[in-house]
Amino acid sequence: ARAARAADTGSLAVIAADAEVPRLRAALTAAGLDPRDPTDPGADGPLTLLPATVAKGLEFDHVVLVEPAAVQEAEPRGAHRLYVVLTRAVTRLEILHRRPLPFG
Repeated sequence: ARAARAADTGSLAVIAADAEVPRLRAALTAAGLDPRDPTDPGADGPLTLLPATVAKGLEFDHVVLVEPAAVQEAEPRGAHRLYVVLTRAVTRLEILHRRPLPFG
């Protein structure tokens, strides 16, 4: 519900480790949301579900980062990738996590 409200006020991206994207897509779809696939040039909509590896160079009004530790652990330069993801938000960044945060 929070994602839908945020989408009303600008672009919204949910960003996660690449391996988590299919699970998140299923959960968002089951919740009645239709996340846009950034690799589909014909896709449209305010909510984008984005794998962390394709976030570079993109900006969104609101970003929801899911499980930062998984983003950092997904590749050898994971701390760099996590920094890129953390800087995609123009207005608001929310971090959802169950695991300890990888940054101090």
